Amino acid sequence: MLFKFYGTRGSVPVSTKNTRKHGGNTTCLYVEARSGEIIIVDAGTGIRELGNELVSKRKRRLNLLFTHYHWDHIQGFPFFAPVFVAGNEIIIHGPADEVAAEKALSYQMTMPYFPADMANLPADITFKNLKKTLTIGSIEIDTIVTNHPNHTRGLKFTERKNSFAFLTDNELHAQNGKTGYDEFVRFIRGTDLFIHDAQYTDELYEKRKGWGHSTYRQVADLARDAGTHRFMITHHDHSSTDSFIEKNIRDIRKRCPKYKIEAAADGKTRRF
Repeated sequence: MLFKFYGTRGSVPVSTKNTRKHGGNTTCLYVEARSGEIIIVDAGTGIRELGNELVSKRKRRLNLLFTHYHWDHIQGFPFFAPVFVAGNEIIIHGPADEVAAEKALSYQMTMPYFPADMANLPADITFKNLKKTLTIGSIEIDTIVTNHPNHTRGLKFTERKNSFAFLTDNELHAQNGKTGYDEFVRFIRGTDLFIHDAQYTDELYEKRKGWGHSTYRQVADLARDAGTHRFMITHHDHSSTDSFIEKNIRDIRKRCPKYKIEAAADGKTRRF
């Protein structure tokens, strides 16, 4: 099993000399199973580049999972090349607790917002409600409801003895949150690695409570409480420069010297 980041930003994409290292695309994660199955998580702007690669490699069968339907997690879908290739098979899994995936995606692909209509895409697209647990190829996927405005899921991928969790858009200590902190501890415990939203510093968070995001320190505490010493920070704020992200990573490494801590970046790949 491997994964590769194609987008790690939140809210809107950015492109400046100060965001080159970690990238400026919004959320998109590529996962490949040992069985060959392809799983894509979210369709932020990073999915455009991924889609071009998949078409060039003639990958015809794809699974696309959505954590939720906020703009920064779906805005790349209209530019996802595989949906415009006849004969491609694309299975889309998304939460249906508030709105189903097909309806959510179709909103942005109607006039006057976009010239191509969802209903007329050439690929063979199947929509499924995202279940609490599911299996795709040799990968088992567990989900957890995260604390974020509108219904959002975190995901855990397990293949053989290896596993990693991906919790983008989650406020660990949200007041009146949907999921308690201890449940997140249990969800990531035993994983080889977890990837978690840390859009804010503690200082910024004081002004943004209830926005559905966490801090670097809170994620480090989660790692400690779960006994998982390897984690990545993602969903970088659109205003966060590379130097800002690196400074916060250094600070957390000093606080947790025995932990392996990284910042997610477009193009970063890991294999289990």
